[in-house]
Amino acid sequence: MIQSRKIGDVELIQVVEFIGPTHDLDWMLPGIPRSAFEANAPLLEPNFWMARTNRLVFAMQLWVLKARDRAILIDTGVGNGKKRASPHQTMINTPAIDWLEAIGAAPDKITHVVHTHLHGDHVGWNTRDDGGRWVPTFPNATYFAPADDWAVFKKRHDAGTLGVHDAPFVDSVLPIADAGLLRFFSPGEEIADCLMPTAAPGHTLGQVTFTFRHAGERCIFAADVLHSPMQVHFPKINSRWCERPDAARRTRLALIEEAARTGATVYPAHALGVEGWQIVRQADAFAVRIGDAPTTATAAAGVPPQINVPLPAHV
Repeated sequence: MIQSRKIGDVELIQVVEFIGPTHDLDWMLPGIPRSAFEANAPLLEPNFWMARTNRLVFAMQLWVLKARDRAILIDTGVGNGKKRASPHQTMINTPAIDWLEAIGAAPDKITHVVHTHLHGDHVGWNTRDDGGRWVPTFPNATYFAPADDWAVFKKRHDAGTLGVHDAPFVDSVLPIADAGLLRFFSPGEEIADCLMPTAAPGHTLGQVTFTFRHAGERCIFAADVLHSPMQVHFPKINSRWCERPDAARRTRLALIEEAARTGATVYPAHALGVEGWQIVRQADAFAVRIGDAPTTATAAAGVPPQINVPLPAHV
């Protein structure tokens, strides 16, 4: 699936590997009442939540910024033919490369690959299978990874403690480093003359968001800071996958406040739609507009902060 929009003379393209109702709401976002989702069903269904099964809808995807002299990928999705712990991600087979070729961003035309963090559903198309070897999918690109995430993932890999994240690190990150294509960056170091990374710790230690400013617009590629529009109303509620819960809450609130203050368009990593999210302040809370549909402000009083829960067996 391909969707696109113009930002001045730059084309923003969303290449969706797959989208579907994958995770139970109460398991994924423990603490947000179902009543908040029901009150906002016209906005949330079918792209973000399905009431009949009470499941959140996630898109696995790649973002492309296509300019005259640059073709930039922001995260690279799940990838084909890779064994994963998640039943939704293991050994998938999609025409993502055909779609990239169709939009004029064939693998040999990609100039930059940038990562918000190093989880498997964000690095998968870094590599492709070549006769049993994982080789770089984008041989002419420079790949960029957050230095802090690399340090943590590499240390855990070497110690044998990376768990479910080890397979993606081995088949989709280490081959890029071995090929000499991987570069590390820190927050505040601009990439590709257009993307400014901001520290966004919590989901992982080294996660970043990327801000893109062009033609009078400000866009924030928000990584996994937000998994549902309802987290704008309930910013204290983390997903099950946030490694550092307190940091994740601070990061989420800071992002929401920045977007409301600056009028930035927010692009969460697993949200469908090139229109993005507009976040606005409502008294001492926030609401989100997606396209022409706003959410209904839902009082968060009395909703406890998420209890720290063990990391899941799969992601």
